[in-house]
Amino acid sequence: MLPSGSAAGTGPSIDATSLKRMVQERALAEERLWHVLMHYRAKGSGYESLVDDPDYFFAPRGKIDPAAELAASVEAMLAPPDQGDEHFICRYPARSEWLVESLDVDPQILSRPDCVKRDEALAKVDPQSAVLVFPAAHNNGPASMFGHTLLRIGSSYQSELLSHAINYAAFSTDTNGLIYAFKGLFGLYDGYFTVLPYYEKLNEYSSLEHRDVWEYRLNLEPEEVRRLVLHSWEMQGIASDYFFFDENCSFLLLYLLEAARPELNLTQPYYDRFSFWVIPSDTIVSVKEAGLVEEVKYRPSLATRIEHKASLLDESARRKSHAIAVAGASPRELAENYSLQEQRQILDLSAEYLRYRFSRKEIEEDRYKKRYLPVLAARSALGTEDEMVEVPRPVPPELGHAPGRWALGAGARDSRYFLEFNWRAAYHDLLDPDEGFTQGAQINFISLKARYFPERNNLRLENLHLVDIFSLAPRDLFFSPISWKVRGGLERKPFTDGEDLLYVGINTGGGMAWNLGPDALLYLMADADLNLSDRFRDKVSLGAGPTLGCLLQLTSDWKAHLHGGALFYGFEEHEHYRAVLEQNYRLSREGGVTLKAGWERAFDQSKAEIMLSLNRYF
Repeated sequence: MLPSGSAAGTGPSIDATSLKRMVQERALAEERLWHVLMHYRAKGSGYESLVDDPDYFFAPRGKIDPAAELAASVEAMLAPPDQGDEHFICRYPARSEWLVESLDVDPQILSRPDCVKRDEALAKVDPQSAVLVFPAAHNNGPASMFGHTLLRIGSSYQSELLSHAINYAAFSTDTNGLIYAFKGLFGLYDGYFTVLPYYEKLNEYSSLEHRDVWEYRLNLEPEEVRRLVLHSWEMQGIASDYFFFDENCSFLLLYLLEAARPELNLTQPYYDRFSFWVIPSDTIVSVKEAGLVEEVKYRPSLATRIEHKASLLDESARRKSHAIAVAGASPRELAENYSLQEQRQILDLSAEYLRYRFSRKEIEEDRYKKRYLPVLAARSALGTEDEMVEVPRPVPPELGHAPGRWALGAGARDSRYFLEFNWRAAYHDLLDPDEGFTQGAQINFISLKARYFPERNNLRLENLHLVDIFSLAPRDLFFSPISWKVRGGLERKPFTDGEDLLYVGINTGGGMAWNLGPDALLYLMADADLNLSDRFRDKVSLGAGPTLGCLLQLTSDWKAHLHGGALFYGFEEHEHYRAVLEQNYRLSREGGVTLKAGWERAFDQSKAEIMLSLNRYF
């Protein structure tokens, strides 16, 4: 047990020298749990902690020297108790508890500071069980492009909503996808652990962000969960550089699970493998493979429930439900035109949509009550349904394709044959299978394409994209999101001499998308395009124009994307027209085959190409 309480002792009756000798004799600096608690990883012939905040360390070289940090921690543990909540025992309870147990020290002879904040927090959280929570990705949120993971700590309370959540996230106020991606790629955000009521996060994800939530109950014992919470407490207010690809929300949570059960080996495999990224869905796979998951639960978001309820009604009934919720139409007229079952469904949908609008502050409280209460009264008078209609459970995120992808292909461009190699670090393309991912969301980070032309014995870089995001969020009677896209990197297009030349390109746009039935998505966008090249007279060319496209799910394994557009440039005046038909057929979860045909015209030079490629996910 951790020493605590108001009856503070007068000081330790054991000296630091003898404890440090015991630390060396028992080689505690090499112990697995010590490395986990300090987030050490092997680097060269030594170690380095992933924690970047100097406040986490007591030794000047504590970030890279486990032995020095352990010796300094022993000194801090023996400090006088008058430091209160800032004493080592209070501020770093997982470390101090491990030291006490490893050194076989009687806690009663140590300093006994009054750890008010720590004890209150531990009593409030009341750790009994743990659940790994995955809020799915959301099209219109840059901060949620990959999904997210956090931990819910179950307590002795019966309601799960009264439990607490442990969250690690980047501190950011940026809403621009390109800026967010750039800063996240290069670790320009600080990441922090926080503990907060679970219902707040669930409401944020479900009501405000349209994000479905998956919950994976873990088979940790109460004492293991307690140690996990103690370690999360000592990480409070401690900053680390947040990187999208590795030191992110999902990877850092694995250290908490290893602190709970040190024999787990969840983080090292990510250092050992070839790929250098950690995707939230990857960590779910790791936790399942470690045998930690005992139950999976799906919580559809409020928006998903609304969309499902609306899909059960015809157009007339949907419009009636919308009119009741938005225009305040009376529910009393329903009996004249709709069956009993349809009336129930219409009012259920109206009630859900009113709740949604109120949660997003789209309707004032007084107006909300005036509309919501009559809807509830009318719905109550109709009785309960014979069978509850559940939202169909989608494919879990961990069962989707792997985030990396490479492809080998062959084709012809302007009568010149070529071989192509395509590589993507992460994460999902519009033509990739949607199972486990958000439909209509393309999120590609660090992708490149290279081509070899045998006729000229020429190997060239075709393009290199740092980021390529395409978010198609369909609009309907109940929701009116904006679709958007952003892409930045090196591109090629025909110039005045007819050659395809590289240039720096940044393209962004916004617009609208609509579902044309369950298997077709139509979109229209207005683009802005910035080109930088020495071949331009003014080194720069800025253009704008429309893009029109349609994404089709032809069969469960076959997808097609037909799109085209035109850009009209100032400065270096020219136009760029393009039309493309892409198709992808899934052969297995590991890969598929893609056929692409395209045409473009720039600087009065036209080029057409066709290519067939074999794709493999990794």
